[in-house]
Amino acid sequence: MRELIKLALCFSFVLMATLLYGQTRSQLEDERNRIIEEIEQTSNRLEKASSNKKATLSDLKTIENQIKNRQKLIKNIQKQLKKADNTIAVNTDKIESLDGDILQLDDQYQDLAQSMYLRELAGNRWAYIFSASTVNDAFLRWRYSKQFEAYAVQKTDQVLSQKGIINDKTNSVKEEKTYIQKLLADEKKSYKKLEKDQKKKDEILSELKKEESGLKKDLTKKKQQREKLNREIERIILAELSKVTETVTVSADIKNKKLAWPARGFISGRFGNQPHPTLKNVRINNNGIDIACKKSAPITAAAAGKVISVTTIAGYGNMVIIKHGSEYYSVYSKLAQISVKKDETIETGQLIGKLADEISPELHFEFWKGKVKLDPAKWLKK
Repeated sequence: MRELIKLALCFSFVLMATLLYGQTRSQLEDERNRIIEEIEQTSNRLEKASSNKKATLSDLKTIENQIKNRQKLIKNIQKQLKKADNTIAVNTDKIESLDGDILQLDDQYQDLAQSMYLRELAGNRWAYIFSASTVNDAFLRWRYSKQFEAYAVQKTDQVLSQKGIINDKTNSVKEEKTYIQKLLADEKKSYKKLEKDQKKKDEILSELKKEESGLKKDLTKKKQQREKLNREIERIILAELSKVTETVTVSADIKNKKLAWPARGFISGRFGNQPHPTLKNVRINNNGIDIACKKSAPITAAAAGKVISVTTIAGYGNMVIIKHGSEYYSVYSKLAQISVKKDETIETGQLIGKLADEISPELHFEFWKGKVKLDPAKWLKK
């Protein structure tokens, strides 16, 4: 009985480890695919931008994102490789343990076979049973022999079965390890591309620093445009808040901070106050986030709601504001085309408009709660 309990515990441990490994493997694989998709997207942006002779801040952000993603991908693959190594080690230990159980079972069987009763049982089972002094004793001998044989067969089958399962699992992990090692080797080769990107980044920084006076003028202009955008958003939201309306419950997506991404791309501009990427002692403030996208990228609603404004702002193109519930607002600007109208009810993921047909378009996205600006990146689905 003690041995059966030991076997059951062993099996449970292996099963639990297998399930946990499978979940972690799946999560890492999903993460790796997302990173690869981002790398492909930024590679396309860099390739298209290379046709421009003049370097831009957008080029700088794209290359920085590319470098970061390549490093993340290598780290992700290394994690998968480590998981595979650990799983192989655990399974190897279990195989050795089960081999020991089989040897122990053989020894026990041989020891018992040397005893008088088992020698009689092996030589003439029925003679051994019928030589009992009473019918009850004969029945006990018969039941004992059957139980022992069944136990021995069952124990051997269980151990061999589990050994087969773990062998299969180990082979599977070894194949996966070989696959991951290939990925890692391939990705290490891309370090040359990383170095090339880094050199390109240095070139862009050098070129941008030469144009410092022009950048400062452009920064002043953008600051004025941003302030105008902020005033317009505040005016629209304050007007909406002043209206007497009944309370509307917000969707679960907003409550759980799981807004849908309004565009496919990467965050090229973060929320809040931050240092300028090239100008020393200069800080910039972003009331939302900027998402770098492909040409003419479709822009969709981050959550269900009602369109309360469709307007145009200098420097930010067309702008759409959607109200969610009674106090949340999402703002989409730099749109080239608009697909919605004021007072229209919008569903999550519904098309709002499209970005410009240019090389490196960006969506400027903001998220407000009443008069308070929130960091949209913290509210988007991970």
